[in-house]
Amino acid sequence: MRDISLFLIIYAITMAFYIVQTYQRDTFAMTVAFAIMGSVSLLAALYTRTDESYYENMDMFKLTMTILCLCGMILVSSLFAWIVKEATIVTASVLFIPLVSLSTIGDSVTSVFSLILAEMIYQFAAVATSEELLKFSAYTELKRRYGLSVAILPIAFWAGFHALQAYSNVLYVIPAFLCGLLLVFLLEKTKSVIAPIIAHGAYNTICVASEYTRGNLPIFPVEITSMDLILVGLASMWIAWILLPPITRS
Repeated sequence: MRDISLFLIIYAITMAFYIVQTYQRDTFAMTVAFAIMGSVSLLAALYTRTDESYYENMDMFKLTMTILCLCGMILVSSLFAWIVKEATIVTASVLFIPLVSLSTIGDSVTSVFSLILAEMIYQFAAVATSEELLKFSAYTELKRRYGLSVAILPIAFWAGFHALQAYSNVLYVIPAFLCGLLLVFLLEKTKSVIAPIIAHGAYNTICVASEYTRGNLPIFPVEITSMDLILVGLASMWIAWILLPPITRS
């Protein structure tokens, strides 16, 4: 199967899990909003008439480009955080990153390992996918109609949202916009919408992972619960989808 087809299956399974899991919790509305935004953006992108294909399969070159883009985003974020002297990794990030939090996933998550898995899956499936597909659908349509110079406008709006939502500071538009440009460059270089989703999801996961090492939870589960097994299964699907196709094609 094509990578994009496998992605749609894994995405649907993951979002169904989080919608059920967050039902009657504070983040239910946010999760549903991400699911709607991602689904509608994907449909819009599929029906956008463009001369360029952005649904190519991943290979080792494209995966390497994705890793380099991720490193570039971390570098931009770290340099800007150093300039403004931010205190923690999450607050130092130039992007607004919605957190799942322990109460959202449930009390059955009893370790840092499981909580980071839950965060990783949510960042990839809900946050990165919906945001990248939304930008992608607008970017490809504007590029087809008006050219590249106009097509980067969605990137500017995205950067503005991140800066104001996360910090209420217009200066953060600059590094957020640079990260957006890196993701657009990755999209054009790989011709795969999958690549910026992976880079964005990995960036978010790295930024929030350290936050969960500061509490009193054990690193690994003392007792394996059904939630731990579900999270390991979902995380395994995402990791296999990211790594196995490029490796087997190399």
